[in-house]
Amino acid sequence: MNTIKKKLKHNIGKNYLFTFVKSIDFTRGLWMLYLAFRGMSLLEIGALEGIFHITSLLMEVPTGAVADLMGRKLSRVMGMIISLCSLFILMFSDSFWLFALSFVFSALSYNLDSGSGEALVYDSMKSLGEEKGYTKVLGRNEAIFNIASILSLFIGGMLGEESFMLAYTCSAVVGIISLIISTTFYEPPIEKIVNSEHSLKNFFIHTYKSFKTLFSNGEVAFLTVFTTIFSAFATVIFFYIQNYWRSEGISVSQVGIFLAIGSGVCALSTINMERIESFLRKRKWSVISEYPFLFFGLMIFSGIFGLAILGIFRNITLLSLIFLVFTMVGESGMYVMFNSFLNKHIPSHQRATIISIDSMLFSISMIGVFPFFGWIADAFSFYHAFIVLIFISLALLIPSGFIIRKFLRKRVVNV
Repeated sequence: MNTIKKKLKHNIGKNYLFTFVKSIDFTRGLWMLYLAFRGMSLLEIGALEGIFHITSLLMEVPTGAVADLMGRKLSRVMGMIISLCSLFILMFSDSFWLFALSFVFSALSYNLDSGSGEALVYDSMKSLGEEKGYTKVLGRNEAIFNIASILSLFIGGMLGEESFMLAYTCSAVVGIISLIISTTFYEPPIEKIVNSEHSLKNFFIHTYKSFKTLFSNGEVAFLTVFTTIFSAFATVIFFYIQNYWRSEGISVSQVGIFLAIGSGVCALSTINMERIESFLRKRKWSVISEYPFLFFGLMIFSGIFGLAILGIFRNITLLSLIFLVFTMVGESGMYVMFNSFLNKHIPSHQRATIISIDSMLFSISMIGVFPFFGWIADAFSFYHAFIVLIFISLALLIPSGFIIRKFLRKRVVNV
């Protein structure tokens, strides 16, 4: 194995390490509680999350183009630097607008790494001729993320019980280590279709062509929109249920334990994602066998439905953990399987930008859903918010089923 191939091979292992260290975020299960502690209402918290996703919406595709045109490694390093800036601002802020600035920086950090990281790994594997194993690698990566989440939520809950500032300080130290690791990756070779000159004109041409590539394929475009919307629903449940549990008298450390349990189940499922995908493809359920990631979309729906039903009976404190696990596993499984599906349908030179378009669509969903859920929970109750979300899910799921079946029938006819 020559030197370049060794470096590309090491990218995969380094990415596991980077994912683990970066995902040790002791504030993951605390940030909404922290903001509430600092005097923010649920509506203001929802607005801050909306600011995050508005920034992400505006910057997701440009940062993806940065990764495609200037390098995946550079984009990732920049993301880590800006992430630390966001964390320090949040630690020492005392007003809504300073918190908002922190969320803007956090979004930029997320944007810079969201497309570049996946593109770096996939293109490394493609250069080695190993891209068929991407689902397995992505599943392992998601499992590592969930294992790190278990530690983060469990330890973070205990740190937060002692002091929110202690949890944020420890996260800052881990962030510095993540930055150091991000500098060790090797830039994988990609096909150069556009001029190598990093001009504004080439940037816009590249972005336009990436949008065209994604949306010229109706099947891939629709499934991208469908999965991002249901991922947004799962994310809303994950964050707001923390405040619900606190309102029911559950301690910060117990909230961390509950979320850690969910991450543990996610880790067990995602580490076996290649086997699960193979199992689903062998079933005779036409839609699921062709699009196995939709099975996990149904899991998200089942979790939301369970929370809505429990909300009607005003008894969701403990049983809500079971349905939260459904949404968490559903979101993780759908992410792994759909991203594997998406990467097979997009060219290397546009990979980071198109993955960023996917993330942009997620941001659009979150801009609408996250503040809306917070407003209902503030104005009425969490029970009402869960029930409204299930009706929105049904309104989207039923027509989507017919559209997806149409794509499937068209594919069978073409074959």
